[in-house]
Amino acid sequence: MIPMTVAADQTRIHCSHLSYAYGSGAEEQPVLSGIGFDISAGEFVILTGPSGSGKSTLVTLIGGLRRLQRGQLRVLGSDLAGASEAALVLLRRDIGFIFQDHHLFDALTPRETMHLTMGLRRERYGKQDYLERPERWLTRIGLQRRMDVLPGKLSTGQRQRVAVARALINEPDLILADEPTASLDPESAAITLDCLREAVSQRGAAVLMISHDSRHYALADRVLTLVDGKLV
Repeated sequence: MIPMTVAADQTRIHCSHLSYAYGSGAEEQPVLSGIGFDISAGEFVILTGPSGSGKSTLVTLIGGLRRLQRGQLRVLGSDLAGASEAALVLLRRDIGFIFQDHHLFDALTPRETMHLTMGLRRERYGKQDYLERPERWLTRIGLQRRMDVLPGKLSTGQRQRVAVARALINEPDLILADEPTASLDPESAAITLDCLREAVSQRGAAVLMISHDSRHYALADRVLTLVDGKLV
C-alpha cells in the first residue's frame, strides 16, 4: 500500500533519540532506548512487538499522557520537551485516542458521549451539528438503534464502537489506537478498522495503532517493530 504524498510540513509525529525509564538510580528500569521515526499525514502505521517491549509507553508519550524524559518528540507541530500541563491538555484534544478498554462514562449514552466530545472543539460546531453529527457517526458504526442506551446495556463490542466514534467525531489529524480490536467480535473489529482506514484515505489523518495481529499488517503503510525497547 502506497502512502499519500504529503508536504514536508505534514509530519504528525517526529521522534528522535527518545528514551524512557521507570524508577531512578539503582532502581532505574529502561523501557525505551534511542527511538526515532516520523509519521506523516495520510499514513497508517502499525506498532508491534512482544509484550513488555514498550509499545504502550511509547504511545502514551506521543499522546502527552506521560512526561518526556530524554530525546526529541514533536507531535502535531508541538514540542513536548518541557511542555506545560496546559499545553499537553491542548494537544490531547487534537488527538483521537482508542484504548483496549473503552473508558466510557457509565451515566452517558452514546449520543451524550458524542456531545461531550464535540464540546472539546465547540468553536467548530453550530446547533445543527449537535443534532446531526452524533447520529451520523453512531449510524456509521452500526449503533443507530442504541444511541440512547447507557453503556451498561451495551455489549463489549458496542461499547468499543462508541469509543471509536468518540475518537473520530472531531476529525483529529492524529489517531492513537492501543490494540483497539483485541477483544472485539469480527463485525466490530471490521467496523473499527474501516473507520481508521477511512480517516487516513479520505481525510489524510495519521494513525499509529498497536497490534499483535499479523492479519492487520496488510492495512498499514508501514509496520514498526519494538523489541526490548528498541526499534528493529
